[in-house]
Amino acid sequence: MKSRLLLLIFSLSILMFGCKKDASTEDKLTSAKKQINGTWLVQSAIFTYYDASGKVIDTRATNDGVNSQFQFDATTLKASDSPTDTFPYTLTNVDGRIMISVVGVSYEVTFNNNSMTWSQEKQYQNEAYVKSVYTIQYKKL
Repeated sequence: MKSRLLLLIFSLSILMFGCKKDASTEDKLTSAKKQINGTWLVQSAIFTYYDASGKVIDTRATNDGVNSQFQFDATTLKASDSPTDTFPYTLTNVDGRIMISVVGVSYEVTFNNNSMTWSQEKQYQNEAYVKSVYTIQYKKL
């Protein structure tokens, strides 16, 4: 009898505490839409190139947009150096990844505290490298 009671308690504890519910697709997207609002400063823009084995063969920082500020609202962004130019953007959830599309270009977007990272991966049929990842790092102001 004691063993059955212990087994029951053990089983119930596993059911109650053993499974953590992951954030739903809609929760991730809703969270991203809230987090993106505000002014962001571009910290860095980096191209990383990989060979066929996945080894990094080159990393190149670019100054494109570094130190530029962007203001995001619910559906548009504008650069601080041209506040009259606004660009629509969309956030979507694609296979559990939050994607941002601006001017027809899509990036995976992630948030960590007051930082935001956009990344875009491209595949190549090139002797020198087979993949590049372009990463833009933002800091929230």
